[in-house]
Amino acid sequence: MRAAAFCGVLATTALCASGCDSQILVGADVASDAGLLSPAAIVDGAGSVDGSLAALVVPWSTGFESGFGDWDQPPGQGFCYVEGSATYAIVTSPVHSGQYAAAFTVNTAAASPAVPSQTRCVRQGVLPASAYYGAWYFVPDAATNEGNWNLLHFQGSDGPDASDVQGLWDVSLTSGTNAPLASEVYDFLDTSILDGGLAIPIGQWFHLEVFLRPTSDGGGEFTLTQDGQVVAAVSGVETDDTRWGQWFVGNFATALSPSSSTVYVDDVTIGTMPSSP
Repeated sequence: MRAAAFCGVLATTALCASGCDSQILVGADVASDAGLLSPAAIVDGAGSVDGSLAALVVPWSTGFESGFGDWDQPPGQGFCYVEGSATYAIVTSPVHSGQYAAAFTVNTAAASPAVPSQTRCVRQGVLPASAYYGAWYFVPDAATNEGNWNLLHFQGSDGPDASDVQGLWDVSLTSGTNAPLASEVYDFLDTSILDGGLAIPIGQWFHLEVFLRPTSDGGGEFTLTQDGQVVAAVSGVETDDTRWGQWFVGNFATALSPSSSTVYVDDVTIGTMPSSP
């Protein structure tokens, strides 16, 4: 079940209870490490250094080996945040590569329609003419989604200080009666769900990657692949009618059963070529 809405932030610290043996990295103070911003700052696009429309630096990547600090490099191009009883932390297990990964935990029991449970990290700037946006995810436990369970989100505005923020694209998880969790795409401009429904593996790392050509003239393209397999694709359409964008990576949920959920993220990339799944 899928509800079309602005994707939100993560919830409580319920680290994997299904045998993945998660470990929080002692001393990881994400609030000071990542430039934690208030919900108001998230909405109005705050976080830029001088308010100018700087181009998003590409290529860019992080494996969380330096904590969350890479998200704000160069300064003003990113931040991490929490809302609605969510938490995020650096962990030593599970990891996709290197020594560390990030854990994003939500608890929809503490959420409300006005304040979803969400925790995410954001890259922001003028989006490139075309790019690949990828992240490795690990979902340790299946859950029933009765609302919006979002993993990747694109939104845009006229600039970092503008108030006209609007959603552009969602990559979310959907589930039905006796159906496995599956990835799907929501197009905010067309207010439609693209064909999707590819089941995700539970308890295994999987790779989500979006190719986005952002245009307002009908020449745009959006493609989602999961472990190299196309989940949904559209071309020759309007994909972005804004001047400045934000890409969200993490965990956002409004109604899960069980209500608490942690997802793990590693090896996040933005590049001009697809990354290998």
